[in-house]
Amino acid sequence: MRKILKTIGTIAAIGTMIIGSYFVGASQAEKVEVIPDGYVNTESQEFYENYIDMREVTDFSVNDNALQLYLEDGSGYYYER
Repeated sequence: MRKILKTIGTIAAIGTMIIGSYFVGASQAEKVEVIPDGYVNTESQEFYENYIDMREVTDFSVNDNALQLYLEDGSGYYYER
């Protein structure tokens, strides 16, 4: 009977230490937002004003110094190097 109580006490003590260490570690952790280099927020107004959604490009033409992109809505963008 003593051996069983000793085993139960040991298991309870180890379980308490494991649970306690989890809560101490969880309360000490700081949440830091990490934004990778080169990240572009696709929800911002700056994105819509400065970037083209390449999924809307239907055709393109290229010559020596320029690129012309044609979009689904009939508009286009011209880039000259």
